[in-house]
Amino acid sequence: MEILGRDYEPPVFIGPGHIKVGSDKRIHFVMHGIPRDGSDAFKRMIQAQKHPHDILHQFRINAIGYDGTEWSGGWTTLTFGEEAANVWRLSGPIHSLHTGASGFGVAEKSGVELVFDRFLRLPMPMNMVKTVLRNDKRVLWSRSSGTRTINVLDAEIEFFLSPEHEHVWAVANTTPNLPHPHLENWLSEPLNLLLGEIVSPSLYARNFGDGKASIRFSPSSWGPATSLTANILREDPLGADERFWNLYRDILTVVATARDAEGNRNFEAHPLTRYYWEIVQASRGSNWVLCMTLASTVEGIAKMMFSEAERKADWAATDVDGLKRTIKGWKGDSKLRSRVLDYLNGFNKKGIAKTLKSLVEQGIVTSDQIDAWSRIRNASMHGQMVLPWSDADQEDRIINLIELTHRLSEAYIKRELGKCP
Repeated sequence: MEILGRDYEPPVFIGPGHIKVGSDKRIHFVMHGIPRDGSDAFKRMIQAQKHPHDILHQFRINAIGYDGTEWSGGWTTLTFGEEAANVWRLSGPIHSLHTGASGFGVAEKSGVELVFDRFLRLPMPMNMVKTVLRNDKRVLWSRSSGTRTINVLDAEIEFFLSPEHEHVWAVANTTPNLPHPHLENWLSEPLNLLLGEIVSPSLYARNFGDGKASIRFSPSSWGPATSLTANILREDPLGADERFWNLYRDILTVVATARDAEGNRNFEAHPLTRYYWEIVQASRGSNWVLCMTLASTVEGIAKMMFSEAERKADWAATDVDGLKRTIKGWKGDSKLRSRVLDYLNGFNKKGIAKTLKSLVEQGIVTSDQIDAWSRIRNASMHGQMVLPWSDADQEDRIINLIELTHRLSEAYIKRELGKCP
C-alpha cells in the first residue's frame, strides 16, 4: 500500500496493510507504513488536520492485492496509531475503491453493470426453478432469474434478481441519450423516489466496448425504507406494478434530458433526487425536522416548476416602482425605510402560496394540502415546535403536506416531460 500527497511526488508512506468492509458497510484500511521522510510526513499530517477542506493538503491511498490487482482508494483521512522502528500504524476510511479490468468477463459492448447489495422492493417476476421428471427421475432442471426489461428514450434497461433475492442487477448499453459517464448514476436515481429510500449500487462496471472496463466498489450503508413518507407512489412498490415502471421511465427521462445553465448533461444527481434524499433522512428524525424539510421541498420544487415569467406579479410593475419612489422620498427613519423597500421587492413576483393555488384549479393538489403547507411552514420555520407525540389535527396536516410534496413532484415530472423533444 502507499499513501500519496500531491501529484507527481513520491509516496509519503509505503508498507503492507489490509482493507476491510465493516458490518456497517463502510470501508476502512489499516497500514504499517514506512515514511519516506518522518519529519516531513508528520508535518503533512498536521497540515491535513488544520486544512480539512484544502485538497492540496489531503492524502490519497493506493493498494496492490496479492493477485496483482491495483486499486485506487481516493482521498482519505489518516489516523496515526503507534510507531515502532520507524514503522507507523496508520488507518482511515475509504469511500470507494477503483480498478481496471480487461479480457475475459468484460462485456463486449459499451454499457454499465450495476449491483445493489441488498434486496429492493421492485415489482418484477420472481426467480423460477423448472424440474422435469420421467419415471420419478429428474431429466431436466433449470433456473431462470426474475427479470424486468424497460425501454427509456433510446436505451434498453434490464433489472434482474439474484437466485437468493439478496442482490439486484441493472444492466444497460450506452446510447446517444444515455452515454458514459452519466448512465451509471442516472439508472438508480428514479429508485430513490419510487422506493422512498437512498439507493446506490455497491458495484459499478463501466464497460468501454473495447475489451476494457472501469470497476468501482462503493458499498452503501443505507437501509430499506421503514415508511411510505418519502415514497412518491405512496404505496408498497411491490404492488405498484406498471405504475412503478411507467414512473421510473418518466423520471429517468427527465433526469437524462435535464441540462445545466451551460447546456451540459448533469453528472451529479438531479435536484428532485436530492430533495428526496433529504426527505428520506428527515423521515427518520423528529416531526419538526420532517415538517421543515417537506415545507422547504415544496417551495423548492415550485420554484423549479414555474419560470420567473409564470410567477410574474399581478400588480403592474409601474405601480410597484411608483410606490417604491414614494417610500424613498419619505424622510423618516432610514432603517424603517429600507425594511419597507425590501418588503416591496417581494411584489415583483407571485409568492409560492399564490403559485401553488393555481394548481388547485387544475385538480393537481387540494386546498387542504396548500393550507397544511402554509400553516406548518409558517410555524416550523419560525421556531414553533411541532408536537413530538401523536395529535389528530397535526397528523392530518402532516399527511396533507406529504401528499402535496409527492403530487407536486409528479406534476413537475409531467411538466418536464412535456418539454422533451
